[in-house]
Amino acid sequence: MSVTEKETAVPNGRTQVLRAAGLVGALVLLARVVGLLREVVVRALLGIDTPAATAFEIANRFPEAIFLILAGGAIGAAFIPTFTAYFERDDAPGGWRLFSAIINLVLVVMTAVCLLMALFAPQVVRFFAGEQIQQYPEILPLTVLLMRMMLLSPIIFGVSGVIMGALNARQHFLLPALAPTIYTVGIIIGGLAWPFFSDTTPAIGFAIGTVVGALGHLLVQVPGLRQKGGRYTAVFTLHDPGVVQVLKLMAPRVLGLSFSEINKFLFVYLTDLMTLGSYPALITASRIILLPQGIIGQALGIAAFPTMAALAARNALAELRQILADSLRIVLFLGLPASVLVMLLREPLVVLLFERGAVTPEGSHLVMWALLFFGIGLVALTALEVVARAFYALSDTLTPVLAGGAQIVVMWLLSWWLAFTVFPQQGWEPLGGLTLGFSLSNILEVCLLLWLLRRRLGGIHGRVLFDGLWRMTLAALLMALAMWWTLQQIVETSLWLQAIVGGLVGGLVYLLACWGLRLKEMRQFVAYGRERIGKR
Repeated sequence: MSVTEKETAVPNGRTQVLRAAGLVGALVLLARVVGLLREVVVRALLGIDTPAATAFEIANRFPEAIFLILAGGAIGAAFIPTFTAYFERDDAPGGWRLFSAIINLVLVVMTAVCLLMALFAPQVVRFFAGEQIQQYPEILPLTVLLMRMMLLSPIIFGVSGVIMGALNARQHFLLPALAPTIYTVGIIIGGLAWPFFSDTTPAIGFAIGTVVGALGHLLVQVPGLRQKGGRYTAVFTLHDPGVVQVLKLMAPRVLGLSFSEINKFLFVYLTDLMTLGSYPALITASRIILLPQGIIGQALGIAAFPTMAALAARNALAELRQILADSLRIVLFLGLPASVLVMLLREPLVVLLFERGAVTPEGSHLVMWALLFFGIGLVALTALEVVARAFYALSDTLTPVLAGGAQIVVMWLLSWWLAFTVFPQQGWEPLGGLTLGFSLSNILEVCLLLWLLRRRLGGIHGRVLFDGLWRMTLAALLMALAMWWTLQQIVETSLWLQAIVGGLVGGLVYLLACWGLRLKEMRQFVAYGRERIGKR
């Protein structure tokens, strides 16, 4: 069947996505800002280049991976299209039966996996952090304790993830987008409150806060579930056609997420061969990058996915291609200047946000190196949120898995070579080589996925995308030059002044360049601003 057959239009699809993206974007912004505040609090109490900081971040890595692999993105990619299909054919009872069956299945699987991980925690920690444990033996018992405490959170998150998928599928975005903020607030409160109850390391308070926050993540979504008519029943089956369909779609997605998590475990393993604090520094830099990545990419991806899934189910490929192209142009329009800001303002960002409490200048130095080269891949990371979901909407979870596998191989080779050969030869921090390898491999992954998506859809409006790409890249280069020159003139002033003036100059130059290059996104931005002002 050709891609032009049976296409039907959904006139309000693009508007629906943009409105939802605005709501989700605002709440993702809130979540990312609170997440950054969480990082500030954690770093102030635990530091960066300390055994406690290393123990906490390594311990947190494993519960997080269990949830993300078994229930996180896999549930979203596999459950939402299947769940949506029930409502498309007016079978709400069947949809909620599927919802209940998946929740019960997730509970059983997550509990079993977490119990096994808790049992073998000492062996796992020794494998990934053996070098630093030899130098700092106190890392081992603390990491094992924290990990076993936090392994309660994936079980709670498993249920919460299914609820989130159901609400997103029913076009309810408010509470699911608010849930991560509740979770993060729980972590912050746990860390800040612990010193009032004990004189032991605040890392224990953060671990308790992680579990409490996960519970809040679940409970805050329950009212939305009731509003949408959600019904839970104690059904457990592996033979229901909907459950079978979800499991079939989940299998390659679980494999793909396993590849993604392998990336992160490679970070743990490779930073174990570097100076103490390299892994916490990497996590801190990633928190900064997640702010623009989440606001732009995650907001668009979450908002567009249910609409793209519905369009794919109706074979409305023309509208699907248009939404994809519009979303990717927005990613470029916002992501390129964000990359420039992060890279050129890395010193003020890191020092002003984190250099307090237990954080040393040496720890800040590590974060800056990681952040510089993370910035190169920011646009690719953002675009992945949209491109991958286009495949999921087409019920194709295998292709992103294969691309993710290729990315793992490329990242491993590049990161090892850059971190342990090229960067040391130049006298540069090896951590920067690790993040550069990660960024370059993600750029290649996005290019591969776009090429495959073009073949799948019979086009992705490539000329429109390329036209936006060269214009926005030119505007971003002009922005970078203006910022670099400005920062050179005020290099002896305070970091606050550098951040404010550098950011304002860069933003102004980028907007003027986009206006001069006649970018439609810029003109839409101006028109939207005038409309909002006119309403007041």
